[in-house]
Amino acid sequence: MTWLKKLSVLAILSVCAAMAPVSASAEFKKTKIAVLDFQQQGVRSDSDDMGKIVAEWLITALVKEGRFDVIERRLLEKVLAEQKIGVSGVVDETSASKLGKVLGAKVVITGSVLQFQNILEVNARIIEVESSSIIAAESAKSTSAVTLEELVVEMAQKIIKDFPLEGYVVLRDKNSVLIDLGHQVGVRRGMKFVAYKEGRIIKHPKTGEVLDIETIEIGNIEITDVSQKTATGTVMSEVAPDAIAYGVMVRSAVQGQLEIGEAVKPPEPPKKEPETKEPPRRERPERKSDRKVNIPTPTF
Repeated sequence: MTWLKKLSVLAILSVCAAMAPVSASAEFKKTKIAVLDFQQQGVRSDSDDMGKIVAEWLITALVKEGRFDVIERRLLEKVLAEQKIGVSGVVDETSASKLGKVLGAKVVITGSVLQFQNILEVNARIIEVESSSIIAAESAKSTSAVTLEELVVEMAQKIIKDFPLEGYVVLRDKNSVLIDLGHQVGVRRGMKFVAYKEGRIIKHPKTGEVLDIETIEIGNIEITDVSQKTATGTVMSEVAPDAIAYGVMVRSAVQGQLEIGEAVKPPEPPKKEPETKEPPRRERPERKSDRKVNIPTPTF
């Protein structure tokens, strides 16, 4: 084959490769986290391992969601042993961040369990490894007969909301949409997603640095069926007909969030009581006793 023919073949292959459809599916990456033992504060419980138990319960609750890659405890203990520190010895942001970098984690979760009289409280701090700063803090508190495990599950749900799922609408058919998030990342039936699109780019007026990108919420979706990599949802509301279309971004909604596309009704003004008109007063008939009698003055 001559060099000219080789060039022709290469040119044809290049054109075919350029025309070939590119896979638009983006693999969802789970957030890698490390959960340290919680510290015990206040009145000592019956078990000295309460902080370790809380950490185990929290790990179980987070793993069940499917959206986190939780570092195994054995690996965590091994690294801590190499660093010559205890599992509960890492409490400040700097040391937790250093540990997270060794483990390859993006987030480190640490916290405390407080027992005082009839108060039971669990506190968690979410530390971002890259910035060595606390990005969120969550707590669950009870003075009733709620068990410690129930408090940990409640706190886990709050932590999960700090890491919303984000994806795309890949298909719309009438009032039904398909998103590129499924069971493997923790999507479940009944979950709600906010559909949005990007707006203006917000830049610093002096440095020109991109600070943020405006997000414009355009509707709400409720998940009705879930497969391994995708989920089907129903459009619950949208700002305009067919506003939620192919390529629109979605984000898992916070519970209690105001639904987009539904106007908030202003409070109704208080109803005025109908004015009751008094019946016209009837003139009382003049009685004889009411009449004035003019007595003439006698003249002498």
